[in-house]
Amino acid sequence: MKKVLFISLALVIALTAFIPAPAMAAKPVPFNASGTVLYITPGTVKPAGDSGRFVVVERDIVGSLSGSITGAFTLSYKANVELATQAGNLHGTMQIGANNTLNVNGKIEPLAFAGFSVLIPGNLVFKSTIDGQWNFLVGANGSGKFNADILLIIDPLTLHVVGFEPGSSVILTGQW
Repeated sequence: MKKVLFISLALVIALTAFIPAPAMAAKPVPFNASGTVLYITPGTVKPAGDSGRFVVVERDIVGSLSGSITGAFTLSYKANVELATQAGNLHGTMQIGANNTLNVNGKIEPLAFAGFSVLIPGNLVFKSTIDGQWNFLVGANGSGKFNADILLIIDPLTLHVVGFEPGSSVILTGQW
């Protein structure tokens, strides 16, 4: 009996030495990062035929994050949205610092009235909410949920975006 136990223990120790490190890695830990949106580029936007929808060929949301991951970010995305509500699907990549790239997929919710602009008096503020999922493509490993609330300043006469109100935010939660 002692001989079998000794051989089993020796076999376990020997096999443990040959198991790759990732197989012995720790369990995923919570990932939380939040930050502010500094600006959004005008990007390239064009009508989607006569459908009343618009294709955002490419646009960048730029800001900074802190928390589980810290640094400047650029979310380069494409979308297909309704003209009146700006609601639709979003697909993009988020570069955080020089070494981390995330895949981001989500839905842009219909615009919601959020008040009047403090930065540009006489203009309206509408909140654009993006909810979705993210996962690392380059850098670390992990995945989770993505949320952004972007406060758009809208000229009431032209209905065009003329700026961004302070308080626009990005939140990433999940595991890595």
